[in-house]
Amino acid sequence: MNKPDLKIDINRASVKKSALLMLLLLSSPPAFSEEQTKNQALPKEVTIRELLLIVREKSPRYALASSPIEAAQAEVVAADVLPNPKVSYGRYDQAGGRRNTQFDGPSQQNITVEIPMLLAGQRGARKEAAERQVEVAEANVETEYNRLIRETWRLFAQLLAGQQRVAVLEEANRDLERLHNIIAGKESAGTASRYDVMRITQEVQSLKARLESAHTDNAGVVGELGVLLGFPDWKPQAKGVLAPIGVSADVGTLWLQAEHHNPELESARRETVAADSGLERARRERWPVPSLMLGTAFTDRPYGNATYAGVSVDLPIFDRGQGGMARASAEKHASVLKHELLLASTKQELERAVDVLVSRRKTLSKFEHSVLEPLPMLKQMAEDAYRLGKTGLLELLDSSRSSTDIKLGHLELVVAEIEAELGAMTASGLLAAGSFAEPVFWQEP
Repeated sequence: MNKPDLKIDINRASVKKSALLMLLLLSSPPAFSEEQTKNQALPKEVTIRELLLIVREKSPRYALASSPIEAAQAEVVAADVLPNPKVSYGRYDQAGGRRNTQFDGPSQQNITVEIPMLLAGQRGARKEAAERQVEVAEANVETEYNRLIRETWRLFAQLLAGQQRVAVLEEANRDLERLHNIIAGKESAGTASRYDVMRITQEVQSLKARLESAHTDNAGVVGELGVLLGFPDWKPQAKGVLAPIGVSADVGTLWLQAEHHNPELESARRETVAADSGLERARRERWPVPSLMLGTAFTDRPYGNATYAGVSVDLPIFDRGQGGMARASAEKHASVLKHELLLASTKQELERAVDVLVSRRKTLSKFEHSVLEPLPMLKQMAEDAYRLGKTGLLELLDSSRSSTDIKLGHLELVVAEIEAELGAMTASGLLAAGSFAEPVFWQEP
C-alpha cells in the first residue's frame, strides 16, 4: 500500500527539480561569443586617432599580418640548435656453430656514438641569416601596416564625409519643407498656383530619396571598414572635422622622409642585408661537417672488451656546395635589383602624388573662395526675390538645388585632397613613421 505513495513523492520531487532547473536556465545570462565580446569593447564613435590605435592593438587583420614575424623567430631557434648525436648498435653471432678467427665466444656486440662537429662556423652563420630574416619579416609587416592605415584612413574620411553629406541633405530638406509651407500659405491666400505646390512637393520627395541613398552609402562604408579591420559586426560612427591633413607638398622634404621611413624601401634594404648573410651561410655550408666517433666492442663467454675512436667526414669531390652558392648569389643579385628599382619607382610615385596633391589644393582653394563663400548671400537673395515676386518658383528651386550641390561638391573636393595627402604620406613613409604633426583632421568637433 505504501509503494504507490512513494512513486508519487518521487515524481513530485522530479517535477520540482525540473522546474528549478528551467528557472535557473531562464534566469542565467546568455553566453556571448568571443567576437561579440570583442565588438562590445569597441567604441560606437571614433576619431581617426582612436581608430588607428584600434588597428594596431585590436585588429585581427593586423594580427594576421604580424604572424610571419613569429615564424621567422622560430627559424632563429631552429638555427641555434646543435645537431643531434647518433648512437648505433650492432651484434655479431657465430655462423653455423663454427669458430672464426675474429673473436672467441658465441657473439660480439658493438656500440658507437657519432657526434657532428660544426667547426667551420655553420651554426653562427645559420643563426645570423635567420635573424636577418626576422628583420625582413618585421619590415614587411610594417609595409602591410602602412597599406592598412591608408585604407582605414581613406574609409574613415569617406564615412565622415558621408555623415556630413547626410547633414547637408537634412538641412536642405528642412529648407524645402519651410519653402513648402510658404508656398502652401500663398496658395491659400490665392497668390500661388496648385502647380507650385505640386512642384515643391515633388522636389521634397526627390531630396528625401537622395537622403535615403546617402544613409545607404554610409552603411556600406561602415561595413567595408568593419570587414577590413576584422570586425564585421562593428558599426562605428566617425567623429571629427572633415578638413585636409596639412601634409607638406615639398618633394625634397618628403623624399628625405621616404629614405628613412618608407617601409618598402626599408624592407628592400633589409632583404639585401639578409642576402649577404645568406651568401655567408652558403660559404660556411660548403665545408663538410666531420663527426667524432667513439665506441666499444665486447664479447661474452669468454668476456673481452675493446674501445674505438675515429673521425668520419664527407669527401667534397662531387658536391662542393655549388648549388647553395649559386642560389645565394642569385638571391643577392635579385635583392640589389629590387632595391634599386624600388628607389626609382618610389621617388617617381612620390613626385606624382605631390603633383596630384598640389593640383587638388589649388582646386579646393579656388572653389572655397569663388563658389562656397558667396553661397549664403546668393541663397538669401533668391528667397527675397521670390517673396517679392521678382522670380518664380523654378528659379527658387534651382537656387536651392544649386546650393545643396555646391555643398556636396565641396565635401567631395575635401575628400579628394585628403586621399591625395594619404598618397603622399604613404610614399614618404609618414603614415608608418607617425612623425607628422597632429593634423586638424584629428580634432574633435
